[in-house]
Amino acid sequence: MDVSLKRAFWVIKIAFLAIFVATFYTVKLALAGHTPAIDSNYYEKGLKYEQSILSQRKMIEAGYGFQADWIQNPNSMRSGKQELQLEFKHYGQKIKGAQIQVQLDKTATEKFNETITLKEGTSGKYQGTLFVPFPGEWRISISAKIPEGTLEKTVTVKVTP
Repeated sequence: MDVSLKRAFWVIKIAFLAIFVATFYTVKLALAGHTPAIDSNYYEKGLKYEQSILSQRKMIEAGYGFQADWIQNPNSMRSGKQELQLEFKHYGQKIKGAQIQVQLDKTATEKFNETITLKEGTSGKYQGTLFVPFPGEWRISISAKIPEGTLEKTVTVKVTP
């Protein structure tokens, strides 16, 4: 067998070995960093999507809404501990007795997700402490439940250091 043919076979063997090692390493990385679906009941939410949209539209048309500095000015948040204040209003009147939850999430991963329940303070203001681990773009979802229905709002905020 010619020397150049032997070299060609060795190059092919080394190439296949390199491809095998690279594939093994890629699979190992993929399995080590696996994260499940962010929302475990995404299918049920999808089935109720139209109903949810209609409910939101009715609540907004009925005059319900949120008011907070961090909603009106989404670039005002800084990384670290945040003292959130929120007013839940119906035609300008503060609503008392609502169950309000705020969820912070980073869209690329669920590792930094945090959900807090705001407590009702004086004069219909809801307050809570939220920890934002680092600067960047974050999504904050607000959900308020009252007997008349549930109002939800999602805000994208730019957190600065």
